[in-house]
Amino acid sequence: MSLSRILITSSGTTTTYLPLSTAYPAQTGCSSLFVNPAVEGGDRLFAFDPGYAAHNSGPACMPPQATLWWGQDTATDLTTRTELGGYKMVCPEAYKTVAMSVLDKSSTRVGCCPSGYNFVDWATAPNPLQCNSPLPAAMVTYIQAVPSGTWTTTSTSIAEPSSIWGVQVNGILFAKPVATSTNVITSNAAPSSTEASEPTSHQSGLGRGAKIGIGIGSAMAFVFLCAMLLVGVLFWKRKRRAMTASPSQVAIGPQYSEEDQKSFHNVRTEERHDKQQVDSTRHVGMG
Repeated sequence: MSLSRILITSSGTTTTYLPLSTAYPAQTGCSSLFVNPAVEGGDRLFAFDPGYAAHNSGPACMPPQATLWWGQDTATDLTTRTELGGYKMVCPEAYKTVAMSVLDKSSTRVGCCPSGYNFVDWATAPNPLQCNSPLPAAMVTYIQAVPSGTWTTTSTSIAEPSSIWGVQVNGILFAKPVATSTNVITSNAAPSSTEASEPTSHQSGLGRGAKIGIGIGSAMAFVFLCAMLLVGVLFWKRKRRAMTASPSQVAIGPQYSEEDQKSFHNVRTEERHDKQQVDSTRHVGMG
């Protein structure tokens, strides 16, 4: 994925998002290099101030992108702005992710505070009141702004436990768009995640579980059809054997007692005798 800047134009203002795709290395001493930006003193001290290296010889406690973001002009009538963010949003090594807030379906705000600092509430540059840490009673050294516009190193003793503010690093995590032919994106990009995932061309395919389910279902249907076919063949063969068999046909007539049968025999004998007499009479008449 390209690490180039993302440009978004909305309501006439073009915002440039500077990527933080790798963790900026921790710089020695930044946790104890304090700044009091109030002229003629003040009751608040800040650590990890991006301008520390510019005001006094010392390490650059913030990545260059964060320094540019922190020091920009924040006038409301400007048509350009600079923010941190991209398709990855990685806190510096000396920081930790303390908060995330979904802005819309394509972007999520990520908040980073120095390690050992607690998240208080969201704050925007150059307001550093987001990350706070206890400060025990002790002698502290810090750089102080003076009326001449220069900075001086001052030491003071803190009689009672207090607190100190750490400059936050906030950025926007964008969802990776389906097509990345340009670095200009719109607000209707794909849904966001902690680290936006790459789109794939196989999302429309069946998953492994669906394929296994289809295979099992097909096998069960095949077994069921085979069982039904076997039952049908056995039934047909049994019916055919019953139809083609030639068992002896026995006619069963009425059942009579022996006495009734003798009576029937006498009647039939008399009938034959009467018939013979009639035939004899006919023969005599004809003679």
